[in-house]
Amino acid sequence: MKFFTGEWFADNAIMTSFLDDVKFYSGTERKKILKVSPLVGGSMLYGTTWRSYLSPGKNRTQSPWKNLYYTKVVDDYPYLTDVFNEFKNIYFKNFNYDQVQMNKNYTIGKHRDKKNVGPSILCCFGDYTGGLTCVDYGNDIMKYDARREPANFDGSKYEHWVEEFKGTRYSLVFFRNNKKNELIN
Repeated sequence: MKFFTGEWFADNAIMTSFLDDVKFYSGTERKKILKVSPLVGGSMLYGTTWRSYLSPGKNRTQSPWKNLYYTKVVDDYPYLTDVFNEFKNIYFKNFNYDQVQMNKNYTIGKHRDKKNVGPSILCCFGDYTGGLTCVDYGNDIMKYDARREPANFDGSKYEHWVEEFKGTRYSLVFFRNNKKNELIN
């Protein structure tokens, strides 16, 4: 192992230190959902996008897949690919993902992840109280504390949200994106 120890709580602290070094912001779509000051946090996609532009005059880096480009955060923090892959191989080895939604201090209301395919894995990090992730399964609402262990649920199928919290809360959502599958197949 290059980055992690294989012990959940030690690795939680190690991941927190990686995330503390990232400058979080919110992309255009996330800003529409919930405004979070860049001084406080943000929500950004680590992976690929079909949008080739950042802004007029700035282009994204072409990925190996036709019609897909790396997101800005991949270009800014390429080492996170190895960090995320090692973490996944320790804690949810048989789960396949192609994107990671990275959040810092981002509370979101009830929603479904329309662009996700199948289950997602949620992991949370940081020093905070509250912030449980609630998933509405129809007959039952489950509350997950993904700081204690990864939470596995289908965010495209079930409405979910984050309870209010105090402190610094990071979350990583590992998932597969339907738009990517559509473009490369």
